[in-house]
Amino acid sequence: MSDLAKLNQTYQRLAVAEAELERSAELLNAAKSKREAIRAEILESARRMALTVSGEIKLGGLEAWLRRREMALATADLLREAEGDLRQAEADGSATRNRLSAALSAAAVSQDHSDSYEALLARAQSAVDLEVEHKNLREQLERCEREQASRQSALETATADEAQWDASWAEVCKSCWLGAGGTIPSLATVKEVMDRLAELGPAAQRQAGLADRIAKMEEDKAAFSRELAVMAAELGLDRPAESALRLWALMSARVEEARSKKAEKESKHLALEDQILKDRDLEAEIAVCERRKSEMTQLFGVSSLREAEKKLLMIEQRRDLRRRSSIIEREIRDALSIQDIADVEQMLDAADRPALDSEQVELRARFEDQDRRVRELFTAYSKASDEVDAVDGDSAVAAIDEQRRTVLLEIEDKAFSYFRLRAGVVAAEQALRLYRDKHRSSMMLRASEAFQVISRGAYRGLATQPDKDTEVLIGIGADGSSKLAQEMSKGTRFQLYLALRVAGYHEFAQSRTPVPFIADDIMETFDDFRAEEAFRLFADMAEVGQVIYLTHHQHLCDIARRVCPNARIHELAPPLALESRAA
Repeated sequence: MSDLAKLNQTYQRLAVAEAELERSAELLNAAKSKREAIRAEILESARRMALTVSGEIKLGGLEAWLRRREMALATADLLREAEGDLRQAEADGSATRNRLSAALSAAAVSQDHSDSYEALLARAQSAVDLEVEHKNLREQLERCEREQASRQSALETATADEAQWDASWAEVCKSCWLGAGGTIPSLATVKEVMDRLAELGPAAQRQAGLADRIAKMEEDKAAFSRELAVMAAELGLDRPAESALRLWALMSARVEEARSKKAEKESKHLALEDQILKDRDLEAEIAVCERRKSEMTQLFGVSSLREAEKKLLMIEQRRDLRRRSSIIEREIRDALSIQDIADVEQMLDAADRPALDSEQVELRARFEDQDRRVRELFTAYSKASDEVDAVDGDSAVAAIDEQRRTVLLEIEDKAFSYFRLRAGVVAAEQALRLYRDKHRSSMMLRASEAFQVISRGAYRGLATQPDKDTEVLIGIGADGSSKLAQEMSKGTRFQLYLALRVAGYHEFAQSRTPVPFIADDIMETFDDFRAEEAFRLFADMAEVGQVIYLTHHQHLCDIARRVCPNARIHELAPPLALESRAA
């Protein structure tokens, strides 16, 4: 009866599904008709826009055609702009070449009127470099002449001071014991004598201290020997003829041997006590086991533990059989809705087994047919529901179209934002390039002069070389060779960096109020000669602003005093600060 009720319910659901399927088919036909009308309207609109549009075009194809048309129009506009830029660039290039040729002619530089702009630019750069080199050489010559005159004057002054000091030294020596022999000793001889006299006092004190320590050590040795003799007598040892250290070693060995034996005795005693406790525990456990064995054998009526184990296994099997029996009994009562198992046994005894078997086979076949039919109907219902959901999508189509338009507007807005930012970046890069081109010549000239001075002529100048979007700094050696900045040694790179900072400071001071120039011990890798040239550059910078140099090297302060007499030294405990100002 339960299966018949389920079958009737299935027939009812099948009828409902067939009705819904017919309704879905009607809605599908209506949707197809509406789609064909929309497609015809789209085709008519496309033909009005362009006669070349195919008659089989769809909405996606029309959108692709519109995108291609917009791209073609944009490409044509870009092509026209590029052609105009090209013509303007050619005109600018021709005008620039004419100006460059006129400038070379005015400067009396040989040229060929058929040369290209690059060749003329190379000739102009060579002429400028040659003139700059000549100017540097002339300035270097003038500086060397001034330095020679200064050093000559300093030499004459030093010679006069030396003669006056020799006369004063002779008078001082004659007035004391140094000139008692009628000869005037040299300064080195007097200095050596003074050093020896100064060393005599500490040496005498060290001698007295060592003698006192030796006496005390001898007393300690005698006292140690006496104590060892007393201890040896107490221990019953014969004192050997060797030194007291031998007796001390023998006594130490005896003491260590006694300690080890005492420790071994204590360890054996503890092990013995531990073993006695373990034996007591084992005896107690054996007594307990024997008592439990007697109880189990008496309970099961056996004579050994192996037979008692078999009894326990049989008890476990009986418990499992009872549990399985109760489970099967409960399942039978639940299936037949009968609470008493005796009634169940009577009903099963009265039942016809062949009839029940045939009925079971028939019901199983009907169940399989009905289950397959239900599955087929559920599949058809699911497909119909999916088709109905797909057709009933007017609002979904509108929502998707709205989202597409929103996304296109966002893409357009972000594209304009990107173009604005890109244009700003290009403008900033162009401005930086123009600023570098405008200020490169004067700053590069100052940096080249400063680098030549600091390196003491090892490098005669600096140059740049384009590398993709940037420029690479190159040092020009005295022999005409070139070397990249990253290929220079650490000290040379520091000198190059200082030269660029000096040039930048002068460039900044020309157009703005100068600010203090602070350097923190940057001459760590400089030798004294290059440090001297660096301080000369600082003195020139002090003519237009303030220069502060921090150091903890005393010899740099001495060099600064010699190169720049107006420099002021401030001792800050412990570092030193060097400040140079304009006179």
